[in-house]
Amino acid sequence: ADDRRHLHVLAPAGPRGGGAREDGSTGEDELVSVIVPARNEAGRLEPALRSLERQRHPGVEVIVVDDESTDGTYAEARRNTSERVRVVRGAPLPAGWIGKTWANHQGAEAASGGWLLFTDADVVHAPDAVGMALKLAHRLGGPGLTVLPRLETGSWAERIVQPAAAVLIRSFVAPGLLIRLRAAPTAIAAGGFILLRRAAYDSAGGHAAIRDRLVDDKALAEQVKRHVGQLAIVDGGGLVRVRMYRGLPELWRGWRKNTSVGVAERSPLLAAFAALGGAALALGPFLAAVRGPRLLAAGGIVLQLGVRADVERFAPTPPVYRLTLPLGCLFLTATSLASSVDRLRGGVTWRGRTYALDRSS
Repeated sequence: ADDRRHLHVLAPAGPRGGGAREDGSTGEDELVSVIVPARNEAGRLEPALRSLERQRHPGVEVIVVDDESTDGTYAEARRNTSERVRVVRGAPLPAGWIGKTWANHQGAEAASGGWLLFTDADVVHAPDAVGMALKLAHRLGGPGLTVLPRLETGSWAERIVQPAAAVLIRSFVAPGLLIRLRAAPTAIAAGGFILLRRAAYDSAGGHAAIRDRLVDDKALAEQVKRHVGQLAIVDGGGLVRVRMYRGLPELWRGWRKNTSVGVAERSPLLAAFAALGGAALALGPFLAAVRGPRLLAAGGIVLQLGVRADVERFAPTPPVYRLTLPLGCLFLTATSLASSVDRLRGGVTWRGRTYALDRSS
C-alpha cells in the first residue's frame, strides 16, 4: 500500500488504557480541515499554501489564521484564490494565551472537518501527504498521528545544527523511552503535521487547555495522551518537509525557545546538567583520542558517525557535514544553557512578543 511505502510508524497510536483498533474506514470521503497559523510569514507562506491547494485528497479545506502580522502575510495569503483556502484575520491576543495557541484555537473554531490537521506556514506537503496520512490514521486507530518532517537546510549553520536536532528528536521515539509508555505523561509531536480526529481534539480540551504553553506541539500531544490516547509518531519519508530556521540567528532564537519549556520548564538546573552531559557525550571520544584509550575513542567516533547516518533521511546534508555532529550538539547545549537563564529570569521573547515563564512550575 502507498501509505506503507512512504510512511513508517515509529511509535504506535493508542487510546488510554488499551490498544488501538483499526476503524475499518479509508477516510476517502472525509473532510480534513488544515489549520495554518501565520505570524510575519511574508515570503514563506506561498509555497506552503500552494502545496496544500494541490492535495489529491478531495476533502480538504485550508484555514489560514493571520496572527496580527506586521508584514505582508495577510495580503500574501489573500492573493491565493483557491476555493480550498480561507483566510481569517486573527483577533487580538487575549491575556494568558500564547500567540500560536490562540491562532490554532481560532482556526479550530472556524473548521468544519471531522479531522483537524495543524501545520505551519513554512511546511511544504507532497500532493499525497494528507490522503496518505488520513488513510494510515484510520488503519492505526487511536486519536491521530504526527508526521516527522524532513528538515531542509540552506546554510552551513543549518547543516551543522539540524542533524543534531534530528538525533535528539529521534532519540525520543526510540523503543523503551517514556514516549511509548501510556502511563507516562511524556509525549512529543511535530508541529508541522499533527492530524487529529475532531472528537479527540475536543475531548482533550483543544488549544484552550494549553493556552499558555509556548511549545504547543509537545503540550498538545501530552494533553491528548492524557485524556484520549497516544498519537502515532510517523516518519514522513519526505512527504512533509520544512526549513525551520534560516541561518544562525534564527537557529539560536528558535532552539533557545524550544528548550525553554523542555527540561528547563521543570528545572533550569536539570536542564543545565543535561546540556553539559550532552556536551560530554559529543566531545568525549575526541578528548579520549588525545588523553585516553585510543580504541575507546575510535569506537565513540564510529558510534557518532553511525548515529549521524541514521538521521540522514530526516536531515540530509552534503557528506562533509556528517563529521560535524559534535559541533551541532555543542550548539544545542548552548541553547539549553541559555534557556535555563531565560527560565530563571522568568521570560522569553518569540516572534516579537515577550512571554512570562512561571519559575515555580
